[in-house]
Amino acid sequence: MSLPSHFYFLQRGWINSNTIVITDGAGPVVVDTGHPSSAAGTARLIGQIVDLAEIRLIVNTHCHWDHIGGNGALRQLSGAHTAVSAVTAHILTTHDRRLMWLDYSAADYEPVAVDITWQDGDMVALGAYRFEVMATPGHVPDSIALYQPETRLLISADALHDRDCGILNTALHGDHILDEAIATVEKLQQYDVALVLPGHGDMITDPVASLHALARRLAEFKIYPEKMALHLLRRVTMTAVLLAQPISRQQLIEEALARPWPHDYAARANCPDPEQLLHQLLDDFIHRGLAREQDGRLTSLVPR
Repeated sequence: MSLPSHFYFLQRGWINSNTIVITDGAGPVVVDTGHPSSAAGTARLIGQIVDLAEIRLIVNTHCHWDHIGGNGALRQLSGAHTAVSAVTAHILTTHDRRLMWLDYSAADYEPVAVDITWQDGDMVALGAYRFEVMATPGHVPDSIALYQPETRLLISADALHDRDCGILNTALHGDHILDEAIATVEKLQQYDVALVLPGHGDMITDPVASLHALARRLAEFKIYPEKMALHLLRRVTMTAVLLAQPISRQQLIEEALARPWPHDYAARANCPDPEQLLHQLLDDFIHRGLAREQDGRLTSLVPR
């Protein structure tokens, strides 16, 4: 299945969420707005499709700053309203830094106002299309997906990437979130989906196979929790490289060790020494061609 007319899928790199633009109806709708550090670039990309001043609605699928980071810039340019789930609205309006992972990741972001809140099961208009709002906890408690039954299109955010999903931060949210992620996959498998627009990575043209592969991965995490820990550590470490590059290995490791995640997950990954684990992860990135270490500086070779 090809992308329906009036839908635009802006695929980004590792740090930024993908952005979806729907152009028909009363005014353009934007779903997720990327990382704060890329807000100007996100606006430029969207501006190649629509007049930014005409954007009517910004939708955020959850509270993480790589999905809400361009909200302020787009609202300033357009006056658009922001729509989120009721759970996300509570997190943003109370500025719950814990649930937003801000302190956990040594990040900062000041959320903008929320105008519209949705509940699981609501039918909402995005452009000329009606979407079902679906609660999809696991990666985060407030995550939603959006399903359009006539086109069989699913905007999955981080509940489903191609054969994967967003990292499961059990140290922050509790071990039960793995069961929530499994239940979310089972929920998505009940829908007739032909095309998926994920929060990161390529469009998914075989949703059945992708969901089946993710179900297997999550079942494996249940048996081997150390694999779930490594899944998180690889992604968070690469994000640290991307945000700081070019950076010396020692400085990157010192900055990482000042944050909670290496200490929370080293033992879970069967490596009790967090510093040793970070060296191993960086060596693995270089060996696999995902990063380069040259003249004492690390740079990533994956798209930002």
